[in-house]
Order: sequence, then C-alpha cells, then structure tokens
Amino acid sequence: MARLLPRGNDQSEDKLFPKGGIAMSCINPQKNISPGFTLMELIVTLSMLGIICSFAIPAFLSWLPEYYLKSAARDVFSNMQLARRMSIKANGNYRVIFNTGGNGYYRILRPDGTTDRTISLLNYDKSGGIGYGGGNASKSATASGGKIPADGVSYQYNRISFNPRGLGSGMGYTYLSNRNGTAYAIGSWISGIIVIRKWNERKGEWE
Repeated sequence: MARLLPRGNDQSEDKLFPKGGIAMSCINPQKNISPGFTLMELIVTLSMLGIICSFAIPAFLSWLPEYYLKSAARDVFSNMQLARRMSIKANGNYRVIFNTGGNGYYRILRPDGTTDRTISLLNYDKSGGIGYGGGNASKSATASGGKIPADGVSYQYNRISFNPRGLGSGMGYTYLSNRNGTAYAIGSWISGIIVIRKWNERKGEWE
C-alpha cells in the first residue's frame, strides 16, 4: 500500500496560499493599466508636428505650379503625337490649332474640319496660372535661338497639321509657362518628329 510522505518544512504552499484566503501579493491591479500620454508629451508632439508642417506646406505649394505645368506640357506633346498617328490611320490630315486668347486652349481637328477634342489650360490650373509664353526663357528653342513670339506659338497661323504619311506641315514650337517663370517648349519637325524641351534658367539654355 502506498504511503503518504510528510510535508516536512516546505512552507512555500502556505506562503502562496495561506489559510484564510488567496495571497494579495499574487494580484496587482495596477500592472495592467496603460500609463497613456502626459500633457507634456502631447505638447511636445504637437509642437514637432507644427514645425514639420511649417516646412512641408510651403514646399508643397511651390511644387504644385511646377507639377501643373509639366502635366500640361506633356499632354500637348502626347496630343500632337496622337494627331500624327490618327492622320496615318485615317489617311487624312489632322490639325492641332492653338488658341492663345483668354485662358488659352487648343483643339485637334479631323480631316473633315470637325473638332475631335478641345483641351483647356484651365484643366491643369483652375487659377489660370498656366498660359502660352516663354516665361523666363531668354531665347527660343530653335537651333538658332532668336526671340520667342509674343503669343507663345511660332507655328504659322498657330497651327500644325500632319499628312497621311505622318509628315508635319512645318517646323515650330508652342511655349507654355507658369507664374514662376518655368517654361516648356513643345515642337515638331517637318519629318513629323515631336519634341519637348524645358528651359534651364541656371544654364540659360533649353534641355
């Protein structure tokens, strides 16, 4: 028959579970309470956020006009390429006509003279910050330099057409700029090649 061993002098169980109830040292209600934020920590965090915003917001606002202008210039480039491709596909002459009056816009005309699409420069900057013109550029984007036209378009009659072979009706540039003086030149050659260039004010040249 199994014998029960005496407990001896081991009093650990009695210390953990003394007679009369559970030891209070085993339960600490304060250990599961989150300390949270102090008022000083909150003030420091808000101050740091304010300092970051004071630098970030002006930089963002100065970047926006450059973004708007770049988008407008790239769309002129893309739409001129589109007009050339459609001329080849339709076996007819598509034209791009630049209207420099008012807020400025341009149209793509089909061979029958109807309008395929109209693009307003206000679509890019609702405040009217983008327009035709050379901005701070001191010379034209042509190889010989020269003066930029007052209305910002050097094409004859402010239009360029493409024939069914994809050839252009002439050489020229359309200049777009914003209030910061940043300028882009979008042009085409007789061969139908379309280019886009940006004025580098530091170097004083088109790139």
